[in-house]
Amino acid sequence: MDSQKTQARHYRTLQEMYKTKKPNNCAVIQLLDLEFQSRRAFIDSDVIKEQEKPTKIFEAYPCFKEIDHVMDELRRILQPANQSFVTELRQRWKTFCSKVQFYGVMKKVHQEATNDFRRY
Repeated sequence: MDSQKTQARHYRTLQEMYKTKKPNNCAVIQLLDLEFQSRRAFIDSDVIKEQEKPTKIFEAYPCFKEIDHVMDELRRILQPANQSFVTELRQRWKTFCSKVQFYGVMKKVHQEATNDFRRY
C-alpha cells in the first residue's frame, strides 16, 4: 500500500501533466492506477456536498472529461484485475446494439406485414 504522501505525489504529478497540451495517456493511466485508493476516499468522503461532487471531481481530475479514462475508472471499480474489461465491455455493447437494431427492424417489418394483412 502506498502511503498518503506517495499518493499525494502521484496526484500532484497528474495535475502537472494536465497543464500540458497533450498529456501522456499511458502515464496518466499508470498514475490513476497508483492513486486509486486516495481518489476513491476523496470521492466517497462527506467533505464535498453531493450536488457539488461532479464539479469538484472534474476540477480535481480533468482526465475524467475523456471517455477513455472514465471507462478505465469503471474497470478499476468493477474488475480491477481484468485489464481487458473495457475491451470486453465495448464488444458486449456492440453485440447488444446490433441485437436491439435487429429486433427493431424485425418488429417494424412484422407490424407492416400485419397492417398489410388487415387491409386484405
